[in-house]
Amino acid sequence: MRRMLFSSLAAIAALAGFASAVEAETPSIPSIIGSRQVLVIGESYGRPESNRFVSDSVSAYLKGGGCLKVGLEISSDQQAVLDSAMKGEVPISDIKVNSVVDSPSYRDMLTSFSGQIKAGRCLSVKAIDVPPSVPVSRDGWMEKQAAEMTGDTPVVLLVGNVRAVKESGQTGEDALLAERLSDKSVTVASTLQYWGPGQCAERKSEYIAASDLRAGDYIRETLSASSDEEELNTSLAADGILVWTCEGVQISESVSVDETGGGAVVRENETVTETESEVVVRDEAALKRIRWGIRNNYPAIGMTKEEALEAMRKEPDKIEKVDGEERWSYECFDADGYWHTCYILYFRGDLIARFRDLD
Repeated sequence: MRRMLFSSLAAIAALAGFASAVEAETPSIPSIIGSRQVLVIGESYGRPESNRFVSDSVSAYLKGGGCLKVGLEISSDQQAVLDSAMKGEVPISDIKVNSVVDSPSYRDMLTSFSGQIKAGRCLSVKAIDVPPSVPVSRDGWMEKQAAEMTGDTPVVLLVGNVRAVKESGQTGEDALLAERLSDKSVTVASTLQYWGPGQCAERKSEYIAASDLRAGDYIRETLSASSDEEELNTSLAADGILVWTCEGVQISESVSVDETGGGAVVRENETVTETESEVVVRDEAALKRIRWGIRNNYPAIGMTKEEALEAMRKEPDKIEKVDGEERWSYECFDADGYWHTCYILYFRGDLIARFRDLD
């Protein structure tokens, strides 16, 4: 039986105020926290909504007078620099962040954390990712770092969506961060995040509990469950999922198995109202993201195929045409020695309409 490492449930219950100071459309997530010690928030990298959500939520919690620990996918060998930056001794730009994780909004989140610490609030920030020179699995290393953070203070971890899965059926070295922590008697709550299609300045959000039938398809799509993973119990994979959508786009999805072994196929039915949210606009803000993506080897909505090739540095490993879209899939070699699909780019015409980061 998993044991409780601390009895100060009031402290973590205070996380129920997570969204109280956030904009009205940002959902509250107290139902997935309960009396657990660690909240694992999964994300797709480069999404500003995720960084703002975490930043604003941490700020709202700290204003209540409680203490909080935050763990981030920053290499542990950056801890000394991170500590100095949090205290304002060196600039935030001195912190080295993996280019896949890094983004302007990520730096804004770090700046916000620094401001909280300099204001005297009870916050600590830890770099939990494995240094490049250490030959161990990322999840194994992060498990150890996160476990050391647990105690009388609630812990929030911001990691990739896959690592936030509590029950994947993997064992040993293949086990993921959240399930590793659960197996080590740490009580864990987790939420994944999903971004619907469309390009818009502001997205609305909805938290869907895993017990809700709608959550299953979103969780499967977020985790890109393949045909041999169809036994994945989505109600156990996470406590829920935060869905970000553009105003004017209503989405219903179902996942079916590709019997040829090509993996899950997502069928999307989109109803676009008067707001033309599905039209990709290459305005100055979009061009800024595109230029950043080309410099940092990362896709961006609105990229042309030529720009996508320049950003990704290579041809896609697989090109498919599904339901009027052209999909480019890229394979990556991870730290554990396995190939996996890490990016899927969805083109409408010659432009990226949306993309998925599975790394």
